Amino acid sequence: MAEMNDTDPRSLLMQHREYQRRAESLQQQLNMVSLSAQDCQRAITTIEELEKEKEGAHTMVPIGSGSFVYAKLDMIDKVVVNVGAGISIEKSVPEAKEILQRRKSELDKILEKMNTTLGQLAQGMQAIETHVAALQQGAQSGTQ
Repeated sequence: MAEMNDTDPRSLLMQHREYQRRAESLQQQLNMVSLSAQDCQRAITTIEELEKEKEGAHTMVPIGSGSFVYAKLDMIDKVVVNVGAGISIEKSVPEAKEILQRRKSELDKILEKMNTTLGQLAQGMQAIETHVAALQQGAQSGTQ
């Protein structure tokens, strides 16, 4: 990642700052993707729990901010799933679970790649820090 032939501390500092900026940006993206993956898992778990219920069962449905409404399950064999571009369609329970599991799997792969890239950026920053420390050590040795 970093060219360690460079002995100009300002150039190394700029490289380090760029790596740090990229790492911070990537961490924010990683957090967003992680939240999406968690959301998919919650939806899958909810569907699996609803499969155990019978039609007409009473339940509480979350409406946001830790608030719920009481509801009666009239139809538990269909789920409305967002399929992208703001479009939601009605699917059978198995189809909905498959869509959500596939989406979660894709998000997990993205998370893995992002974590790898974040690790590479951290290694690049560490290499620069080590190189700067060696330059400082050499400069101190030369002045003594």
